[in-house]
Amino acid sequence: MDVDIYRDEWSMLLGIPLLNEKYSFFYDETGNVRKFRLTENGVNADEGIANDFILGGILYKGDAPPCDLDLLYEELKIKAPEIKFKTLAGRGSDFWTAIGKKPIHQFLIWLENSGLYVHYATLNNMYYSIVDMVDSLFVTQPQFNFGPEWVQILKASWHRFVTAHLDEILAIFYRYDYPSIVKSNIKDFCYEISDLIQYYDVDDFYLENFRQLLKTNGRKGELFFVEDNTPGLLVEEYSSLRTGRCALYKDAMHNFDEEAEAESSLEDMPFTMNGKKLTNYKFIDSKAERLIQVSDVWVGLLGKLFFMLDESTPSMIESKLESLNKEQKECIVIINSLIDRAEGLNRALIQNVNSIDMVQHRGSLLVLMGELV
Repeated sequence: MDVDIYRDEWSMLLGIPLLNEKYSFFYDETGNVRKFRLTENGVNADEGIANDFILGGILYKGDAPPCDLDLLYEELKIKAPEIKFKTLAGRGSDFWTAIGKKPIHQFLIWLENSGLYVHYATLNNMYYSIVDMVDSLFVTQPQFNFGPEWVQILKASWHRFVTAHLDEILAIFYRYDYPSIVKSNIKDFCYEISDLIQYYDVDDFYLENFRQLLKTNGRKGELFFVEDNTPGLLVEEYSSLRTGRCALYKDAMHNFDEEAEAESSLEDMPFTMNGKKLTNYKFIDSKAERLIQVSDVWVGLLGKLFFMLDESTPSMIESKLESLNKEQKECIVIINSLIDRAEGLNRALIQNVNSIDMVQHRGSLLVLMGELV
């Protein structure tokens, strides 16, 4: 697909201005479970349910970074070949422990003053695995697609039900070889999911709409996006996040950490510019590129942050904040500031392939943390 056509359509649909200037992006990732698939007992990687895949890092305008990387490494007294989140925060640290570590505090202060911007894209494996069912409904019943917001809410309601009844849903998926349901089984599959929703009698207007649409698709024997795929394979890989970044920021150079699977997936880059394959990316050994190491620390911290937020309520956050020291509170202020600064540059630098419920939950708790510290 021509990258300019894609970008124009994307910008018009989401109402986000395009960023056309030359930037240098650096990336690392966390939460990569490789292939996320169904098994007889659920999924092959339980951590893929609890944790998002996150691709992110830092960027700056132009060809040369505006910061002194030597200063960071001197302050952190790094002796290893490279810095990593786990070495600064301690192996196995949760978010609260991590921001209590002096090296993480030093790192965030340096990052805030560096002139660099942060960026990230998150993908929730389970949400990504099930939303094709909603999209399939509107292939068959386009008259009931009332716009992007409506579809988002339907997907959120369906995702909320799935997470509340995960074992039962995964068992049904496994029996029907989801996401590759044969035509002769579509009716039974749709009716079984519909009956399960009805059994729990959930008081949710949008979930009931989903259920009724699903029954109609069942009668028609059609679920377009969950047919003719690899049986049981929910997430094959994460190349769409990488190629999407390269396309949205076509004038930038995208520097990814060396990773064989990622390199292989980008060989099939779906975007072209001036009739030629888009090639505004390269893979670099992290040991040879400090800005990829900086990206590792930022992304690792985000992974711990989002996991904590997903498990928390406002009252839990309020209680925890009462026990934080000055340095931990400064870390929270800086994290919020970095995210706000990125969104101020371009809203698409912060991307979420996740339920709108979860995005709003995380956002509200981050705002609350910023207000209370």
